[in-house]
Amino acid sequence: MAENVTRRFKWRTFTSVATAISFLGISITGLVLFITPKGRVAHWTGWEMIGFTKDQWSGLHIWFALTFLIAGACHTAFNWAPLLGCFRDRIRKRYALRPEWILALLLLSVICVGTILSITPFSSLLILNESIKNSWEVPGKQAPIPHAELMTLQQIANKVDGVDADTMLKNLRAQGITVESPNIVIGELAHQHKQTPGQIYTLAVGKILARSTSDDDISLGAFGGGSGIGRLTLKQYCQERELELSQAIRKLQAEGFRAEPDMLLRDIAHGRNAHVSDLLEVLQP
Repeated sequence: MAENVTRRFKWRTFTSVATAISFLGISITGLVLFITPKGRVAHWTGWEMIGFTKDQWSGLHIWFALTFLIAGACHTAFNWAPLLGCFRDRIRKRYALRPEWILALLLLSVICVGTILSITPFSSLLILNESIKNSWEVPGKQAPIPHAELMTLQQIANKVDGVDADTMLKNLRAQGITVESPNIVIGELAHQHKQTPGQIYTLAVGKILARSTSDDDISLGAFGGGSGIGRLTLKQYCQERELELSQAIRKLQAEGFRAEPDMLLRDIAHGRNAHVSDLLEVLQP
């Protein structure tokens, strides 16, 4: 009986189904990753969608892509003869580039060049992606410094003004959070107590101080109203400070920052794991 089942198993069918399912998986996970917040926001706030974290969605996307690659290669091998037939001239029965292949190659070439050179409408999709990711950020709930969830309580205390390690330990213990040393990584502490790093940080320093140490509360009097300078675009900042935009971009790029006129200052800074204040130092005339 087992032998008959083995004989009936068709690898061609198996690879076709595996290719289709993995393609569906890539599509779903890719769509989710398109709208997820940036890593520093997702990790700090414990972002999830249908119970999966951003890292888990990324892992699924990678494995679906690998499965699709392998299954697709097998599927191509099983259908090699029909595939070669697409290159044959039906009348002369000779190999030749048919119009369908030429058009497909041209389309993909245009997409590649347009994306690399940031030409509209290809750049518009990337801008939309950036806008969606930024929309997840809530004023006053950002990490005090980029990727703070990877730092120890002591490291955060050393880098953030007004934050003291001993006070953080005392506050956490008062809230029932068991912590023996300030050398524990805040992300690990959050995982142990089933909370987000942001929640642990707020408990450690207090709600008022937690809000005041977020990037959105870094302000300069010239902009009025206590608004976060990190939420300004590079172009807006240069206009307010009467700086030459092209020169500002060159200075930032020379320091390793990825900078574009419509990028928010905080995003430019976080792109290099820096603080907005570090970026402002570079932009000083």
